Amino acid sequence: MKIVLKFCLFFATILAISSCGDNEGVKAKDKEVTSKASDITPIETLFSDEAFENPKMKDLLKELNLCSEKTSDTTDYDHPSCSPKFFKFFAMNKQIPLENSFLLQIKSKVSGFPLRRLLVFVRERGQLVKANGFVANLIGTRKSSTGYDDLLLRFNGREEDEPIFYNCYFSWNGAKYEFASVEVIQGDNWGGPVKEAFKDSMKVEIKKVLSQQNMFF
Repeated sequence: MKIVLKFCLFFATILAISSCGDNEGVKAKDKEVTSKASDITPIETLFSDEAFENPKMKDLLKELNLCSEKTSDTTDYDHPSCSPKFFKFFAMNKQIPLENSFLLQIKSKVSGFPLRRLLVFVRERGQLVKANGFVANLIGTRKSSTGYDDLLLRFNGREEDEPIFYNCYFSWNGAKYEFASVEVIQGDNWGGPVKEAFKDSMKVEIKKVLSQQNMFF
């Protein structure tokens, strides 16, 4: 699998270089990239806030039984307190109240889990229901006409004992987020952005790899 990924990225790079002789094409691509970049919001979660910006956030954690009300200790990862030191909320849709739909980023090592997780919750018939679960870090969003921004997730995978990182977009389909594209593949001193011509084929392969490594739940 790793060899296939390296070959695809190398071949895609050759295609990009060979197309640079068309100046008009380069300018058009530059405009397209600039337009797309303006729709993207990068996200970095440090879990450094002292308090939640919205008091409803703590109530939602309690409703989901994800934290302990009996402690304020922010060093006990096995029994996490209801603190932004462990949890980060993101709204899914500006038109929907936070308590009815939200993204929840959970810090690594919380409840014994080694990596960051992103959970997607929606309220159905008065109850919060998990629509998606990802073993991933939310690193950005991209504007969508649906009102639900596309999510840019970074997955930490492994191939032949080598760490490999995948940056992938997921789009809301009305009920949950589904795999849309793979944007970046990075290994140990190799890899980079996936060229447009390879995104359809790589989408199938990377979705299979992430599923096999239980990165969706």
